[in-house]
Amino acid sequence: MMILITGGSSGIGKDLARAYLTRGDRVVLVADNKEKLETARAGLARISPRVDCVVCDVSDAAAVRGMVASVLSGYGCPDVLVNNAGFAVYRSFEQSSPEEIERLIGVNFLGAVRCIHGFLPAMMARRAGHIVNVASVAGLMPITPCAAYGAAKHGMVGLSETLRFELRDFDIKVHLVCPGRVETSFFDHETFRRRPRRPETEKTTPIEKVSQGIMDAVEKGRFFTVIPRTLGWAIRLRNWCPSLFDVWLGWLLAKRTREARSMAEKS
Repeated sequence: MMILITGGSSGIGKDLARAYLTRGDRVVLVADNKEKLETARAGLARISPRVDCVVCDVSDAAAVRGMVASVLSGYGCPDVLVNNAGFAVYRSFEQSSPEEIERLIGVNFLGAVRCIHGFLPAMMARRAGHIVNVASVAGLMPITPCAAYGAAKHGMVGLSETLRFELRDFDIKVHLVCPGRVETSFFDHETFRRRPRRPETEKTTPIEKVSQGIMDAVEKGRFFTVIPRTLGWAIRLRNWCPSLFDVWLGWLLAKRTREARSMAEKS
C-alpha cells in the first residue's frame, strides 16, 4: 500500500511511517519544514528505501494543490491518507493574536479539509481508499487553554462523522483517531515549556501505541478510536451525565486557564 502522512517529519507521523515501512509499505511524508522533512526521510530510509517526501504547508491552499498534483503524478493515489499535521499553543483565546488563531485553524482543520478534497476525486474514481483523521480528545471534550485548537479538532470530528456516510457508496473508509497526551515535539512550543507541571500532564500515551492504533483502525475498518481506552470511558461518562462530570471538569479547566493567564502576565 501507499501511505501519505501529513505532519510526517516528527512525532506521531514519523513513528507511523516507521511502522508502515517496517511492514513493507511505501510511505510519502508531507511537512512544511524542508530540512526536518529530509532528515526524517533519511533516517527512515535506513528501515526501507520506500520512503519519499514532499514539502507542503497544509495551511496554504495553493501549496496543497501543488502537493496533490505532485503526488498523483509521481506516486499515484494514496491507499491511506493520514491527516496528522497539527500544532497547539498553551494560551487562552484572548491571548492569541488573530493571525495565530487563523494559523491554528488552517493547520489543524483546513489542512485536513484541503488534503481530503484534493485526493478524493482519485479515490472516488478508484472506488477505494482510507482517510485517517488524527484529531484529539480535545475534539471530543473541552480542554483548556487554546480554544482555537479545540474548535479545529471538533471540526475534524464533525467532518469525519459526515464523510463516513457520504463516501460509503464509493467504498472509501473514514477513520477518526483521538489520542490523549503523547509526549512529542508537539509540546516544544515555548508556552508549553513554561507552563506549570500538573498531575494530568504526567499521564502520557506511548507514541507506538498511537501508531498501532491507527494501523489497527485501518486494518479492521474501525471508524472511531480513542487512545488510551480509559479516556474513551471518561468521554462516555461525560456524554451520559454532563451535569455531574462538568462540575469536576469545569473546576480543572478554569484552574488551567487561570494559570495560563498568570503565566502570560509574568512573561
